[in-house]
Formats: sequence, structure tokens, C-alpha cells
Amino acid sequence: MTITTAVVPVAGLATRLRPLSRGVPKALLPVAGRSVVQHVVDELAACGIERVVLVTGRGRAAFAAHFAGSGGPEMVCVNQPEPLGLGDAILRAAPVLDGPFVIALGDALLGRGTPARIVRRLAAAVEAGAGAAVAVEEVGPQDTRRYGIVAPAGDGDPFPVGAVVEKPAPEAAPSRLAVAGRYAATPALLDALRATPRGSDGEVGLSDALGALDGVVAARLAPGEERLDVGTVPGYCAAFVEFALSDAELGPPLRARAATLLDGLE
Repeated sequence: MTITTAVVPVAGLATRLRPLSRGVPKALLPVAGRSVVQHVVDELAACGIERVVLVTGRGRAAFAAHFAGSGGPEMVCVNQPEPLGLGDAILRAAPVLDGPFVIALGDALLGRGTPARIVRRLAAAVEAGAGAAVAVEEVGPQDTRRYGIVAPAGDGDPFPVGAVVEKPAPEAAPSRLAVAGRYAATPALLDALRATPRGSDGEVGLSDALGALDGVVAARLAPGEERLDVGTVPGYCAAFVEFALSDAELGPPLRARAATLLDGLE
């Protein structure tokens, strides 16, 4: 069993990115010469993914046009009519999934100079028998409210996970290891999502579904695979700068220009 399909949710409303996202889906915003979602797809392709299922909302036609004739993985678009959470987005892809799959969030970039390889490590864990695998990275205590936080149930890398707690306060967080936007799972996750009650906001929680699965493991991001969240204006700006400065072609003149600008600000 080799996992070659990935689900990439890109249907969020991106309210934290307004006004940038008012007319353009955030996954199609540029980051150093390529769109956000193109960076994600390139990362997946480098990890052996051959088929990418984009879960789109508004802007479906724009995504289809963006990838038309681009080569690389086969691209499939499915629609999420309402933004009802990550779990609902994954369920929208269920009819076109026929085995284990990867999930890569469309607003999270990993790595800079070279594509991250964490997806291959997560897929390997599921191929070896895990029910699901999640990427994690350590965050500051003030940031636990922003992410799903795993409760480790043992040691190793990957290590077993007892639960995933969604956006806990620092004093309630079971660790400081935050889910970093990359997952791999068997079809059992789809069954768990179908059985997960909707929250008070009407959304289907992926963390709740993961908690209902057996054999969930987590793997830490490797050095150089820091998550860059483009879902906010500061995060988007930071990602653009880091990817641009790391680019083989764009980087050298931009670094020289940045040095001049910084000198002028001192």
C-alpha cells in the first residue's frame, strides 16, 4: 500500500486575511512567484503524491483555471457549499477517495528552500499500520489557543497520541505540540468524521474524529520544516519574505536590497 492521493482544503472564507482575500481566495495569493496552493502541491508532488483533491468553495473556477495544463499531480476539484469546518471539507472529498490519503492544509506552508518531506513520513506511518498520523511542532504557551494540541501517550518519533485537544488555553493544554497542517489517514477517519456530532458552530471537528480513532501517531517536523501560517496578514507577509529570500533566483538580489533597507532604518 502506497499513499498517492492528498486532500487539500481551500474553501475557507479567510476573514483574518481581509482585505487581501476579498476578491481572491487566500490559497491563490502569491508567495514569491507561486501561489500558496502551488507551493503546497509542489511539496506533495515531491513526496510522491500523484493525485490532489482540492476542496473548494468560492473561486472554484479560478482554481480550475490556475491548474489547467500545469502538469504535475492530477487535480480534482470538489465543492464545499458552506464553510462548515475542516472535518466537513474532508468528508466532501470522500466520494473520490478509494483508500488511505494525506491531508495538507491549503493555508500552511512548510520549509523554504526545499520541499518538506513530512508528508512522506506520515504516509509511511499509515502504510505501516497506524490509523492516522499527524505532523506536530512545538509552540509557545501563548499559542496553544490557536491550534489542535496533541496529548502524547508514549515516546518515539513518531510517538503515540492519546488525544488531540482543539485550541486549549495554556493551563489546559496537554503539551505544547501543535498539529502542523499535515496528516495521513486510513478511510476509518471518514467513518469517524461521519459519526462526529457537529459543534455549537455547526462545524465537524477533525480533532474530535482523530480522538475516536485507534493507533494515531504524531511525527515532529524536521529542522527547516517550520510551519508558516498564511491565514493572517502578518503570517502571509512573513511567509512571502521567507520564501522570497530563500528562492535561488529571487533571493540574492532581494537579500542585498533588504540589507540596504535595514541599514537605512538603523
